[in-house]
Amino acid sequence: MTRAFRAFGLAGLILLAAAPPAIAQTYPNRPITMVIGFPPGGSTDAVGRILQEPMSQSLGQQIVIDNRGGAGGTTGAAAVANAPPDGHTLLLTVNASLTMNMYMQKNFPFDSKKAFAPVTPTADVVLALVVNADLPVKTVAELIEYAKKNPGKLSYGSSGVGSGHHICGELLKQKTGIDMVHVPYRGGAPAIQDLVAGNIQVSFGTLPSAMPHVQSGKIRMLAMAERTRHPDFPNLPTVDETVPGVFNIGWNGILAPAGTPQPVIDKLHASATAALKLPDVVAKMKLQGLTVMSSSPAEFRKLINDEVDFWGKVIPSIGIQPE
Repeated sequence: MTRAFRAFGLAGLILLAAAPPAIAQTYPNRPITMVIGFPPGGSTDAVGRILQEPMSQSLGQQIVIDNRGGAGGTTGAAAVANAPPDGHTLLLTVNASLTMNMYMQKNFPFDSKKAFAPVTPTADVVLALVVNADLPVKTVAELIEYAKKNPGKLSYGSSGVGSGHHICGELLKQKTGIDMVHVPYRGGAPAIQDLVAGNIQVSFGTLPSAMPHVQSGKIRMLAMAERTRHPDFPNLPTVDETVPGVFNIGWNGILAPAGTPQPVIDKLHASATAALKLPDVVAKMKLQGLTVMSSSPAEFRKLINDEVDFWGKVIPSIGIQPE
């Protein structure tokens, strides 16, 4: 080995050793794009817009929201999975796009366990079972009875094939034997809009998209699609109380493309978790029916991986075929 080669190799090692701190000091050096896989108006979009300002301030660069709806969040997630791993393109997604869609969509474009560098979960997402106000039902039991008397006449909307909305609808159908036609949309907000218009009669929806129309009387909330009653709606039952086993597991969180340097992930994690502790952020989340949550990147990765394995057993067991 020549002296020049040894010197070059030593210099290379020094540069590599210095790279992480240098990356942390210079990142971010331009605006950050936060891709949200759903149109405006839903819970994930609400979280993005609540975190946009405080994270922009702490990072020193503007965060730009990019709504890319389609395929139950898969379209936006795939765009981020294929983005340069430099921390300037992030994904804010609901869990279904990562942990459920792969079992319900043909030609799913990425491996959820390998395609991303998790940053932190941001909020617990609640789903509610809602119906058009003209539908003559006020409880889950009455909806089941109506559906059995009118087979095939009810349509239920979801935020897309593979979404938590979709899974809850199929679980309800399977466990009760009712016949409802699934109508997938490019997000939860468009599904609720069609529910208000009467183009569909039933939907599962997040509280940010559903509550304004519940309050106006245009749609009716029958139950929460959760394991336990919501603290803000203690008198509203869960679907599970009438039909055991019908519930949603929902959260959303921030991720970067796999290969993003750890110092960048650490900086994003610090920014996001600091924002999630701000009293006004917590209050804004609560107004949207969301509960703040966060974890370390390692804990977030474990959550994703465990859910991928969980839904890999549940979804095939209820007979859902990839579409």
